[in-house]
Amino acid sequence: MESILCVDIPVQMISCTDTNGKITPMRFRFRDRNGELVTINIEKVISTDQQHSSLGANFVCTASLYGIQKTFQLRYNYYAHEWRMSKIGG
Repeated sequence: MESILCVDIPVQMISCTDTNGKITPMRFRFRDRNGELVTINIEKVISTDQQHSSLGANFVCTASLYGIQKTFQLRYNYYAHEWRMSKIGG
């Protein structure tokens, strides 16, 4: 069975940025290969790399997708102001 999920795609993100510039992703959505809109509520941010000397911030998060716990790798590009999902793991 072919996966209906896409990787390395742009996502719509809801995040919170504190007064020091620290970003916390909260919820995102994307279209799967069937064109269905999938909304993910982030349960936990496992790791983050937000060095402002780099091109962007990287996040590893956990959330439930279709009732199964998954790990998502997300990236925010500081210059393009764009969020992308780069990987989904089990």
